[in-house]
Amino acid sequence: MIDLVRRARLSGARAAERLQRILEVRKRMVDTYEQVDVFDALAWLDVRVIFKPLDGLLGAYVRGDQPGVMISTKRPLSVQRFTAAHELGHAVLAHEPSLDSPNVLRRAAYSQGAPKIPGFASYLQEIEADAFAGSFLLPNWLISHHANKHGWSRTNLSNEDTVYQMALRCGASYQATVWALQRNGIIDEQARGRLLNVPPKQIKKRLGHVTEIAEVRNDAWVLSERDSQSGVSINVGDTVTISLAQQAAAGYLWLAKTSPPTVLKEIDSKVCFDPAYLGDASMVQKFYIAEEQGAGCLAFEHKRPWESNFYEEAVFCFSVSKPEQGLSRANRARLVKSRRDLNAP
Repeated sequence: MIDLVRRARLSGARAAERLQRILEVRKRMVDTYEQVDVFDALAWLDVRVIFKPLDGLLGAYVRGDQPGVMISTKRPLSVQRFTAAHELGHAVLAHEPSLDSPNVLRRAAYSQGAPKIPGFASYLQEIEADAFAGSFLLPNWLISHHANKHGWSRTNLSNEDTVYQMALRCGASYQATVWALQRNGIIDEQARGRLLNVPPKQIKKRLGHVTEIAEVRNDAWVLSERDSQSGVSINVGDTVTISLAQQAAAGYLWLAKTSPPTVLKEIDSKVCFDPAYLGDASMVQKFYIAEEQGAGCLAFEHKRPWESNFYEEAVFCFSVSKPEQGLSRANRARLVKSRRDLNAP
């Protein structure tokens, strides 16, 4: 039995790697906000995805001439993405129809086997789909990409705040990211246990993402100079902290070039410094909340206010979306493209 479970996990992981190669997801990272676009993968396979308020279920997979997936709207985006990847695994691996409860998350978060259900084949297919989901959303190369981009070392990735930001950039849940870090040998078992004991809402609260400002289910992004020039995909209700190091002692300050775009509302601004090291770089932090769907950019210049030239520039561009309802945006986009292709001369 143990050997069959191991084979199911290997089969799921290999299927995820094959699909990534077919879809060239690594080459398309810039176009997909440096994440693996699971909803586009489902649309590419012509699997219809419907978002509905499901009670007691995260999602469901249905086979047939037109395979389909349902995703609950009662969960945050990171959970919806993992559920979608799990259902994608069912589709790719030609599994039987499946109704997936929160057990999917418990298995993924705690590396447990599937609960005993009638039929050993059903038991194995859930483990196989879990392995597919984890490998599809959080491949080692994607984790390495974000770690290198932000200068995050193994020590940094033993810190819950850094792991949470890694999870956001990968488009995965905090718990799934912790397990992926251990699976890839970046953290050890002790660090995994400690990180899993920290609830994400505690991390968000430290970042000022409190109920008076934003919903608990929304995310709290922290962006630095290393995120400049990268597109960031967020949801309405997410908060964003822009954190930039400035050489104030030399007269250099980070100054906004323009007003915030209409999709973002500025909530607060502050400067942090260590009084024991006067003259060292200080940190300016600007806090925003995404208020409406759309797109826009925040641009800053690091300069002396009395000079026209700037020392460096940081530009952060955002795509702000509302939570999905009904047929997925990826499915709708592909249907529109198909109709255009049919009507083309």
